[in-house]
Amino acid sequence: MTLLAAHDLAAAYDGRRIFSGVSFDLGPGIYALTGRNGSGKSTLLRLLAGAQRPAKGHISVAGRDLARDPIAARLLLSYAPDESPAYPFMTGGEFLHMVAAAKSTTAGPIVDSLIAAFALASSLGERVDMLSLGTRKKLLLAAAWIGTPEVILLDEPSNALDGASRDALVARIGVDSARAVILFASHEADFVADTGATVIAFDDLASAA
Repeated sequence: MTLLAAHDLAAAYDGRRIFSGVSFDLGPGIYALTGRNGSGKSTLLRLLAGAQRPAKGHISVAGRDLARDPIAARLLLSYAPDESPAYPFMTGGEFLHMVAAAKSTTAGPIVDSLIAAFALASSLGERVDMLSLGTRKKLLLAAAWIGTPEVILLDEPSNALDGASRDALVARIGVDSARAVILFASHEADFVADTGATVIAFDDLASAA
């Protein structure tokens, strides 16, 4: 069962091609994008999340075309970038509420369990711009599980995490891999190994500009 499909994707900045020729079909499981810094891994995740338009190609999420039916497709996916895009004046709790409202749902028990495992509860009343890098990362990761998405996209998810939170994330990824595509970019070989992810070498996946 294909949940995330890409056909002949290309990305460009200011008219300069970053990569091209990305095609794949992924079913439920854990997948790790690996490769050198600057190769285009983060850009690919932005394209798949609908945060950036591809220069060429098509993306579908559980059969919904991301370009033609973006609302339906985005309701079935989540995306946690490496750096927080949240409005700095929001509190952590307001950010989670905003994400839940955008998906017409509530945070739910899985997110509650991540908040507990990440020891986030005491930080939810604080402004996002006052939180540490690691706490902002935990907030983004907790938000990624709002709405029980079928495709979960994570950019460097283990960055700045303490050991207990990292272990909790590995466990959560393992549980949900039976029903969802979990695709993440990572430079941390130990984290990739601990998740048991299928490795996708970016340089093998894409053609250079």
